[in-house]
Amino acid sequence: MRGQLQEKTVYHVRDTGKFPIGFTRIVLVLSILAVLSLVPVAQALEPAWDYTRAGAEIGGVAVSSKGDLITAGAGKVLFFSQNGTLLAEEPFGSDVSMTADGKYTASAYASSLYYFQNPLPAGSPGQQKATRLWDYELSELVDSFEMNRDGSLITGQTLGKNLFVLNTKTREAGGNTKVHDNVIKISGSRIVGVSASKIHVYSSGGTVSRTSDLATNSAPHLLVLPSSSSAVFNDGQAVRCVNIYNGTELWKRQVSGAVTDLSMAHGGSLIVVGTESGNIAGFDEKGNLSWDYASNPDKRQGAGITCSAVSDKGSIVAVGTADGKVLFLNSKGELAGSYAAREYIRHIAMSSDGSVVVAASDERVYAFLPGPQIRVTPSPSRTGTVITTTPAPSLTGSPVPVLTVQPATTAIMTEVTEVPTTYSVIRTATQSPSALVTLLISLALAMIIFARRR
Repeated sequence: MRGQLQEKTVYHVRDTGKFPIGFTRIVLVLSILAVLSLVPVAQALEPAWDYTRAGAEIGGVAVSSKGDLITAGAGKVLFFSQNGTLLAEEPFGSDVSMTADGKYTASAYASSLYYFQNPLPAGSPGQQKATRLWDYELSELVDSFEMNRDGSLITGQTLGKNLFVLNTKTREAGGNTKVHDNVIKISGSRIVGVSASKIHVYSSGGTVSRTSDLATNSAPHLLVLPSSSSAVFNDGQAVRCVNIYNGTELWKRQVSGAVTDLSMAHGGSLIVVGTESGNIAGFDEKGNLSWDYASNPDKRQGAGITCSAVSDKGSIVAVGTADGKVLFLNSKGELAGSYAAREYIRHIAMSSDGSVVVAASDERVYAFLPGPQIRVTPSPSRTGTVITTTPAPSLTGSPVPVLTVQPATTAIMTEVTEVPTTYSVIRTATQSPSALVTLLISLALAMIIFARRR
């Protein structure tokens, strides 16, 4: 009632020696922010574009050194600009290899090799077309092939494991039907082959110039050439480096799981090893472990490493997995970005500086433009233990008959018919916190809500 005194309740604050709740919350938030600043944030990288080739299996992809041109073998050879414009498609190609300067592309299809002058992505409409310079017919189906960086030599193996070598300038071919290797690689004019018991060095004409003995636990199927005198290959759950001229073992490293992928930075400063268990390790040219990363900590089946590519300075490593992930690691081996394609990733390639990365599943090409935040200064390497073995005696190989190769008629360039592209709308990358960051944020919110309820 009006005029009646209202009773007031007076609360007395008791000094407990504790900070006020508001101050406690501020300290809590600042502590969480400090922790978050120490946690590397992985970026969820969406493809800049993707392209579907329904019904045509993609057998390989390649990227020019500058990243302005991309090729893919999908029955035909597809030429893309960096933004995903389909410039041309030329018959034929199930796998592709491009020169470092982006001027020429070689493809293999059935028993034939094709050599193209590439489109100029920034040129006039008449220059944005591919020209097939020539093709070459081998006597057997092509099993694997690659071209050296300057495009002067193409080498590989037929289905019967016979070596072939083709000079792209003279179009003269040589080969070898007497010696059979499990894997062949070329670097400059050096051609090296490795089998379960031998390592061979071949001339540019295909004859054996050096043979050395090897003792392996399993037949190698992966090979890289870090220097003019060394070769690195897989041997079960180990990676081995040997001298190509005498077979002497330079170093050997065990890894967690059977080796399923092997790649390196140009010049061999970083050698990347992927395993069936999903682990990725980076070694320097002396076999010292620089970093390792577990992409499959839960040990799930079917999540192994299938392919990888390394920028020339090792600042970016792109990795594909069997369960459909594309991973981007920085020079410390930390996860800096990822994309869930949910398709088996079979091929991956990148430009020299890592600014353009292209991955492919059976029917789809994904193009990524990783940002500069992925690149960091390399951390000091961790030194591994060298496993040495007694070098095997070297054997001198003798020349052997070359593989018979019949030249095909030089192809006449025809007008390229533009076809509609089916690549998706260009999307920009979005930032996504890692699982640990999400957990910490959720914990902070829960503590704040709990404090309010009290």
